Amino acid sequence: MFQAYSHTTQKTDDREKIHWVQFQQADINSIHTNPDYDAQSVGVAPLLLLIGYTNGVQIWAIPANGEAQEVMSVRQGPIRFLKVLPTPLSVSGCHDLFASKRPLLAVCDASSAGQPYCSVKFLSLRTGDEVHNIAFKLPVADIQCNERVIVVAFTEKIAAFDALDLKEKFCVTSCYPCPGPNPNPIALGTRWLAYADKKLVPVHQSCGGMTGDGRQSYAATVISAAKTITKGLTIFGETVASSLTGMKSFPTHSQKETVDNEGCRPGVVTIIDIENVGKGQISVQDDCDGEGLIAHFPAHATEPVAAVKFDPSGTMLLTTDRLGHNFHLFRLMAHPWSCSLGAVHHLYTLHRGDTTAKVQDISFTLDSRWVAISTLHGTTHIFPVTPYGGSVNVRTHTSQRVVNRASRFHRSAGLDDIDTRLTDRDSPVPVSGSPGSSPGQHPDQLRHLLHQNAINNSMGNPRLPPYPHPTTTLPLVQIKQSLSIPGLAVPGARTGTGSKSKCSLVPPGGASECVCVAVCWGPSRGWVAGSPNVSRDKSDKRAVDSLFVISWTGNLIEYVLDPHMKNSTEKLTDDSQLEVTATPRAQWTLIRSISTSELRPPLSPNNVVVLATDAVLTQRPSAELMGTLARQESRESLSSDHSSSRDDQDDQWLSQVEILTHSEPHRRLWMGPQFSFKTFQGSNTTTVLSSTPLSCSLTRPTHTCLPWTTTTLTFTVSKLHRPARAQWRCLVANVHTACRPAVMSSAGHLYQRLCS
Repeated sequence: MFQAYSHTTQKTDDREKIHWVQFQQADINSIHTNPDYDAQSVGVAPLLLLIGYTNGVQIWAIPANGEAQEVMSVRQGPIRFLKVLPTPLSVSGCHDLFASKRPLLAVCDASSAGQPYCSVKFLSLRTGDEVHNIAFKLPVADIQCNERVIVVAFTEKIAAFDALDLKEKFCVTSCYPCPGPNPNPIALGTRWLAYADKKLVPVHQSCGGMTGDGRQSYAATVISAAKTITKGLTIFGETVASSLTGMKSFPTHSQKETVDNEGCRPGVVTIIDIENVGKGQISVQDDCDGEGLIAHFPAHATEPVAAVKFDPSGTMLLTTDRLGHNFHLFRLMAHPWSCSLGAVHHLYTLHRGDTTAKVQDISFTLDSRWVAISTLHGTTHIFPVTPYGGSVNVRTHTSQRVVNRASRFHRSAGLDDIDTRLTDRDSPVPVSGSPGSSPGQHPDQLRHLLHQNAINNSMGNPRLPPYPHPTTTLPLVQIKQSLSIPGLAVPGARTGTGSKSKCSLVPPGGASECVCVAVCWGPSRGWVAGSPNVSRDKSDKRAVDSLFVISWTGNLIEYVLDPHMKNSTEKLTDDSQLEVTATPRAQWTLIRSISTSELRPPLSPNNVVVLATDAVLTQRPSAELMGTLARQESRESLSSDHSSSRDDQDDQWLSQVEILTHSEPHRRLWMGPQFSFKTFQGSNTTTVLSSTPLSCSLTRPTHTCLPWTTTTLTFTVSKLHRPARAQWRCLVANVHTACRPAVMSSAGHLYQRLCS
């Protein structure tokens, strides 16, 4: 339901404190296993958003129509990790022990026996019972899950459990810890698991890997020198103080860390196959057979790995280090025989900046052409990439589909085979017989051209050298989150050529409050102006999906990205530089207030999460399951013991039949239209649609007017089984021009249609 936006905002004291936010993949948005999103369906998968508070957790589902639904809301103390487990894949000979209890939640909270956060509980959303519990000796650092396994990470260890019976499959004991938000970074794809390893074993090392000597820029060198001088002065002061007082100085945390990690190399990444890795403890050593190893390579030179993330295809891996200056994107070329025969192509070096920043969330688009990286500074950096590497331009990122590496014209003309830098002229074709050419340089040029031609047009094994050199890419858009959004104020978004945003990045309440940002790509959800069944206009399709960003303020904001040529005055070519404009389009306020009631398990059978799990288990669409539930409820109501005698049931049935269902004059459906369109009279006053009887609405509809001059609209977000609602706000200024909203009447009822 649309309504004019009110400038009144919720009081800050009534809002609960958000500790973490996260987007997640489950049955409700699985395009591979859910029959609601098969090849013949045009539906858009909803977003599943988890918000962790200091006293509980909340789950939201944002479908394609934009009406966010609250799935669950629980207050039970701090929860560190919560995952909605997807339905596991059916394996021949294996039985799902928890099929009747699904969907399941994996919860790590402070209620564990002994030390807090040392156990993982599995709760059923269908029955509300605890179906399983796994206790550990160490605190849990992270939980990842897919249709095959559930991975629990600790500081220097990883344990994997089968998704069917929740029994342990294998354990990795050679993880390299990282001082950051995630002490043990891991990435779980559809079948591969990536983690930071302690040592680089040459026997199992894959070909390729990180390219470059890790040299810093001038600004980074100056900043590092300043930090070194400050550290030296601090150590000198401590030495003088200890000599005067006679007390022995203790080593700092960084010195202890260096001693503890002696003999280990930071920046090494290992990727294993969770199906073929075997059982028991796993550690990459010289004497191990390497069963199940996919890749083992150096990802960063001297800094430990802080975050890793697979793209949707599972063949590209993004890694970040502790400093957060550069992010590396690799293409994995696995070999079926051995890990050492595979190759790792370093495609891109994504340069964020020269200041230190810790990464907390990474998200790829479905076609792997855009990647969004959020840091603890509250900034989201958007980089353009391609699955095959190389430069990014207008041709590669302004189309709705992925294009080839070389255009048809360049490939047929052979222009990609020639290096224009060797010819010293504008023409790419070397002319050896021209008077201006040097006969002595022609053989070298020819050999170089033949070598470059072999690289560009090689149809051989991509696991063999020479490997492509990485392309350095800068962020085209940087989105910063502001403290609050009163009225129409929105977070700042600046492009690579724009000016810096002036919004403050310190969260309300000071630095003690948690700064958390989560990002996710998906189709736009702010475009629907009426029924959720309205199909999207083809002209509204864009080259890139919308970016959804939620921060510690509890406001989910949708940004629409518009990639275009950087300089509009120049001639448009395939190699034109790319520029992106980010515009906030819609906003949902999803933060929970203190007075909001809870929505605890067990959930109702018509809950969107329960319906999605039933659809995956039965491979029947949710609409068909909803019809089955309605028929079952109807039969139960007719056969209940609360009903009276047969005569009373007949009387109730007759009373329902005798209700007037059609307005006069009575006509058949094929004799004329049943709908009429009427227009509001323009006025500057605001009135309200009065609830008049049916007879009054049949004679003449009441002409009313709403304040359509405002440029911001909002609609209430429906919630399951309770009155609390959230709203999304359209944030695009000057979108709706002066128009007259129309009214559609049918059978004596009025329906409001908005001007688009």
